[in-house]
Amino acid sequence: MLKNKSKSIHNLSEKKDISLKKKPKKSFIKRYYQYFILRILRVKEKPKAIARGFAIGVFTGSFPFFGLQMIVALLLAIILRANKATAMMGTWISNPFTYVPIFLFNYQIGLFILENIFQISINNLDEFNSESWQNLADSGAEITVTLLTGSFFVGLTLSILAYYLILILIKKQNKTLHKKYWKKKDKC
Repeated sequence: MLKNKSKSIHNLSEKKDISLKKKPKKSFIKRYYQYFILRILRVKEKPKAIARGFAIGVFTGSFPFFGLQMIVALLLAIILRANKATAMMGTWISNPFTYVPIFLFNYQIGLFILENIFQISINNLDEFNSESWQNLADSGAEITVTLLTGSFFVGLTLSILAYYLILILIKKQNKTLHKKYWKKKDKC
């Protein structure tokens, strides 16, 4: 009789060992991304207002207005009747880790648009030497216009993509929740 009890206890401990095995650890970026998406999906508002708010945030996050991006996003969200929280979340595309790559990309896009589409000649700073500091100071307005032009077109493109992406995610989430609700209702 004791042997049976010891075997059953032993079997229980084996089952515990199996269930207590560690799951593979997710990377910080993947966990942050999932948390970010869940925050957006759990907002209680119309899907179009949520998506519109996020798109506004992505648009303003594409501009080099350090510290003013959230304020501009909030004002645009109020004017366009979008979700204010998701508008501020959308501005997080630009952060200290992504400033340089985003704005270099925006500058290159602005340079391409101004030279090829609008036929405006921009002085490129191909070679960098002691004289180029003076060239850089002299061409500040050109650099600013180029960067803002690129930021506008990149922001517009990304905001359109973000709007439809968030709208699709919300609708997919709503379908999943609807199916789970009806499954529970059918069991009762």
